[in-house]
Amino acid sequence: MYKLIIAILLLFPVILKAQDTLTQTSADSITYQCYLTGNWENLIKTGKQALAQNIDFKRLRQRMGYAYFNKADYYASQKQYEKALEFDVFDPDTREYLYYCGLNTGNIAYARVHAKKLSDETKNRLGISAFNPIASIDLEYNYKSNNSGTRSNPSYYRAGVYTQTGYRLSIYQSASNYKQTVDTTLIKQPDYFALVNWSITSHTSLSLAYHHLNTSLDGYKYPGNLVFGSLSTHINRFVLGVNGSFFRYDIGDFKQIGLLAGVTLPGKSNIYFNTYLSGLLEKGNNRLIFSQYAGARVFKSLWAEGTVTIGNIQNYNDHNALYIYNSIDPTLFRTGLSLYWNLNKNVTLYGNYLYDTKQVEKTTNQYIQQSFLGGLIWKL
Repeated sequence: MYKLIIAILLLFPVILKAQDTLTQTSADSITYQCYLTGNWENLIKTGKQALAQNIDFKRLRQRMGYAYFNKADYYASQKQYEKALEFDVFDPDTREYLYYCGLNTGNIAYARVHAKKLSDETKNRLGISAFNPIASIDLEYNYKSNNSGTRSNPSYYRAGVYTQTGYRLSIYQSASNYKQTVDTTLIKQPDYFALVNWSITSHTSLSLAYHHLNTSLDGYKYPGNLVFGSLSTHINRFVLGVNGSFFRYDIGDFKQIGLLAGVTLPGKSNIYFNTYLSGLLEKGNNRLIFSQYAGARVFKSLWAEGTVTIGNIQNYNDHNALYIYNSIDPTLFRTGLSLYWNLNKNVTLYGNYLYDTKQVEKTTNQYIQQSFLGGLIWKL
């Protein structure tokens, strides 16, 4: 009897290993049953086990992608569907879910590259077209308050329109105006901005922008022109980018070079961190500027993003040169919070609060400026 017990104990690890060993047939059967019953956790677990045993096939990747999609982990879903695409580049389901992954991660350029490959029937069902003259419009108003006795509270408003000229090419245009009184001088600055984005691949984009400023001080004109270019790549959860700009203004010429690195963490909250490091090159006054952004999904339709910027941002531009900080008084430190609320699938409301430490021009005196911004994006 004891010999039988010893034999069973010796064979027990082998039996367990045999139970853990999958074949393509068993992996296909188990993941299919999990798919039918909505058992996403077990589907993913079985899929990982199969991949660890060098079992890999299109349906396995599609089911894992679908499981992650239902768990709202869209980057993980995207990774699995991209692997499925390697087995069959013509599969319509894979392409459609890659399109959805792009939308849910906020990467419209990625979504539209895959949308191009969809059938005409699917495009019509999803309301996708190559050309849309007014894909969306956005409006925002910004009021600033400061504790300086010689500076009025500035105001700023802006309107923009986004045009899809093709599946890989888009144009964004914006017009804005800024107004403030400094001492007794009235400053007005209407702007025009245009940005062209070209998706070289589904992961890599090239952007070129032009920004014109028509600054006036008590009616005297001081125009400025800025050209900007950036190259960025999204590698699933990671984003890397490089950019540069040249700004010619009445008070001088400014060159800016920048680097971007970002990551989105796994999970439903989609917590992300984006770091920007920029060098502003000005004759006799080169400086380094550091910006850190961190955001997360707070609720299903509400996002929050915090930011901090350290460094003298006089004549600095960000958000692909949409904003140029060329006020008379430089900002030395900035922190703030933004909220984005998806009211429905077409309308997003957003608000922003900024706290700035500013320095009076050509002095060491400092004052505080607070900024309150509200806006909306309406997809048409």
